[in-house]
Amino acid sequence: MIKVGMIGAGVMGGVHAAAYGRLSNAQLTTICDLRLEKAQKLAGPGVKVVTDYHEILQNPEIDAVDVCVPTYLHKEIVLAAAAAGKHVFCEKPIALSVEDAEAMVQACEQAGVKLGIGQVVRFFPDYAKAKDLLASGRIGEPKVVRTVRGGAFPIWSEDNWYADFFKSGGPIVDLMIHDLDWLLWLFGPVERVFAKSVHIPEQAGQDPLAHSLVTLRFDNGIIAHLEGSWAQPPGSPFTTSFEIAGTKGLYEYSKENSMPLVLRTAQGEERAKFVPESPLALEPYTAQIKAFIEAVVSDSDVPVPGQEAINALQVALAACQSAKTGDVVLLGGGQND
Repeated sequence: MIKVGMIGAGVMGGVHAAAYGRLSNAQLTTICDLRLEKAQKLAGPGVKVVTDYHEILQNPEIDAVDVCVPTYLHKEIVLAAAAAGKHVFCEKPIALSVEDAEAMVQACEQAGVKLGIGQVVRFFPDYAKAKDLLASGRIGEPKVVRTVRGGAFPIWSEDNWYADFFKSGGPIVDLMIHDLDWLLWLFGPVERVFAKSVHIPEQAGQDPLAHSLVTLRFDNGIIAHLEGSWAQPPGSPFTTSFEIAGTKGLYEYSKENSMPLVLRTAQGEERAKFVPESPLALEPYTAQIKAFIEAVVSDSDVPVPGQEAINALQVALAACQSAKTGDVVLLGGGQND
């Protein structure tokens, strides 16, 4: 039984806490948050709550740390956890700079502990199916890919840290990183990046708006177009979709089409009631943590290692640079043109 201490009791902390309740090979023993009441809301029977994460790191009975704090705090906590000899599961994105991410990976390697990153999209069945479908050749040679991910601005963040792009990285680094990781997993390295982005900061009590379009050319010639948005009207549902066009066919997925049931009340309100077509015995967030725990138990490779997370971050940061300068960014040692 792997005993886990979780640091951060926000939205993702709640998701992770629920996941541990479904696992038989891991036990969440301690939850840390600066706001004790938030940790208390997630703590089940026998789970200790603390406000100083060092209490988790200093506890010899805890084997692994689950990091669910804002992105700009990842490096500090991961380095401390590695120094304490704890395995680390860290939410995405791994960090806000390649230098910080590399320091995290190096610290965990030197300490001999596992570092897994929560790029959960690989565990969503429709996204995971793409890997097998491409290998089977059913849609032929892939040529063009399109992904969409977004919704309203995430207003739930503590102290509104998502609105500070120096802390969150904006929709490209925080949101689109999911699709970037998935695409690199499917198609390998990216050669060329071009991006356009609109960012309207918070003003007059209104939520900030941000919308980004990114075009990638992979080393193998595949072209991908990604759309990431925090610009939908408040209350808009979060949506994801993708299309992979090959020489023999098209594989497409839309969250809206796969969960279509909508309730309309007599008052005219409309609220989506999502019913998946194929309910999963193990939902994706639980599956990714289960895979990480199994890697710790068996001393095998974690499903999303730090270096793969760095690769996705490099592309995201190249997109941010392109959006800022208006120039194409070439990766892999090329020169911008």
